Formats: sequence, C-alpha cells, structure tokens
Amino acid sequence: MKRVIAVLCGLVFVGVLGFPQALGTPERPIVMLFVPSVKVDVIQDVGFKIAEDISQMTGLYIKPVVAADYAAFIEAMIAAEGDTFGVPTTDQYCRITMENPGVHARLAAVRQGYPYYFASIYALREKGFKSVYDLQGKVWAFGSTRSTSGYVIPKKYFDLLGITFAEEKAVGTHVNALIAVLEGQADFCTGYGSPPLPPDSIADALAEAGWRWEYGMDPELWLWDRWNNDLYPEGLRGHCRDLRWAIATEVKVYGDIWDLVKKVGVVGVVGPMPNDCIAFAAGFPKDLEEKIVEAIKTHIRSPEGFALWSRPGFYEWYDVAEIDDSFYDSYRVLAGYPVPQR
Repeated sequence: MKRVIAVLCGLVFVGVLGFPQALGTPERPIVMLFVPSVKVDVIQDVGFKIAEDISQMTGLYIKPVVAADYAAFIEAMIAAEGDTFGVPTTDQYCRITMENPGVHARLAAVRQGYPYYFASIYALREKGFKSVYDLQGKVWAFGSTRSTSGYVIPKKYFDLLGITFAEEKAVGTHVNALIAVLEGQADFCTGYGSPPLPPDSIADALAEAGWRWEYGMDPELWLWDRWNNDLYPEGLRGHCRDLRWAIATEVKVYGDIWDLVKKVGVVGVVGPMPNDCIAFAAGFPKDLEEKIVEAIKTHIRSPEGFALWSRPGFYEWYDVAEIDDSFYDSYRVLAGYPVPQR
C-alpha cells in the first residue's frame, strides 16, 4: 500500500510539473511580436515598454519579441498556436491569413485621424524628377520586399506603368532606404507616407469647418511651395510627419526636419491602403484576447501610452479602431490576393 501511495504521489507531482501552465504566466508567456519596419533599436525599446505596461494592466505575463525580419514575422504568426499576438504590416497580415485563416485582426492603427496610409516616393530635389516616369532606369531603394508601402504596392504600380530599374536594393528598413538616397547609394526610395498637417495658425479653423487633407491632394501641401520651389515661410508652413520626420528625429545627422524637406521631395504617392493592425494567432483564448484589446485601447489613449505608440522610429500610431478581417478586403483586391469567403 505504501508503495502504491508513493507511486500515486509521484504521478501527481509529475502531472503538476508536466501539464502546460496557464497562458499568460512566466512559465507560459504570451508573445507580443513586433516587425522591424522602422528603427529596430527604437522598436525594441518602445515595444518592450508597451508590453510591460500591457502586462501590468492585464495581469498577464507578456514576452515582447522583435522578429529578425519581415519573413520571420510572417512565419512566426502562421505557426503560432494560440499564444501570440503581434503588429503586422498590412501586406504581412494578408499573407499570413492566406496561410492560416485563423489569424485575425482586432485593432487597426489610426495616424493623425486617418485609418489608411500610403506609400511615398522620395528623391533628392536636386535630381529634378518631375514624375514617376523620370524614375525609369534608376536605382530604387526600399526596406524589404515584404513591406507594404516600401515594396509590394509600389512594385505593382511601377509594373503597371511599365517602369523598370537599373537596380532594386532591399536595405532592411524604411529609414535605411531614405538614408541610401541621402548617401547617394540610390536615386529614390519608397516608404510610408503621412498626410501633411496644416499650419498652427489655421488648424483649428480647418477642423471646425470639417476640412482636412485627403489622399489625392498635394502630399507636400503647406510644406513645399511648388511655385517658388522653396519652403513656405514659417508663418504659413505646416508640419511634416512622414519618413523625413523619422530621419530628422531619430538619426539626426542629416539636419532638422526642414533641412530634410528642403533636400528631399515627394515625387509621387501610391495607395491608399488600410493601416497595419493588432492581430491574434489562431486559437488565442477569447477571454485573454478581450483583456489585451481593451488594455491597448486604454493604453494608447493615455498620455504615457500615446507618447510610446506615436514615437518616431516606432510605428507612429495615434489611436486604434476596432476592425475585423474584412477591413483588409480592399487591399487584397489592390494587391491581387484572394478575398476570403466568410
């Protein structure tokens, strides 16, 4: 009898240690996965602080991980078994869901009040490019072939117009792509764009009138006086928050934002595209998912959280909007991906 009791105690002990621990504990953490799309060191620092804050708000143990590259992020989200959520780009999300339709989006980024974004084509003004057709035969730099605004949609646009290049250079991140242009290693680059903001002197009046910049307008409105080929005077000048802003605030060796706007212009834009998102792996527990979604909404709308999510060099999110998978159907059509049946 003593031997039987000893065996049973041993089985109970092994069982306690052997069974999977509850998700969201140090023994079985929830993985928060980040894509290295802008500045990797900033994404790591800011992303880890966001994960820590969400952990404290939910009581869940969350382990932040920055993927090695775009492909590694996609592979990790496809293979995850109910323990991972992440911040995929628009194109990544659509690729992931083609392989694993259980992956699902819950929150979309909102930047400057816009739930969409676009790709901008950046080049040194001294190059004299007046249209995208001037890019024929030139050297193109971009972050990654998996980047929505860096490559996927611009590539389809260039192919549609029959524009080809002497070289296509993948350099890792959006920031690196613009640095390649500034260093003379490429004639132009593509990366995320951002709506220009009006001068402070008229911003409130425009908002009260319900007017704002929309896709299709001049991407350098209030920034670059095309008639005089110069910056607008300070009192009439708006604010720039695109890739040039990221370089000015995070890299800093190429001058301030107005030095960069003076050097680098926007040749054209491509889009629009729905913003990137927060997505959960297939099989993620619904109750924990709801906790995390509510925590992110609260966090980004707090002063401390907003400062993290909106930081240049990170993803520059200003808010989030609740969405479902159908939010990306317009992009699937644009990119030539199948629209899932629901």
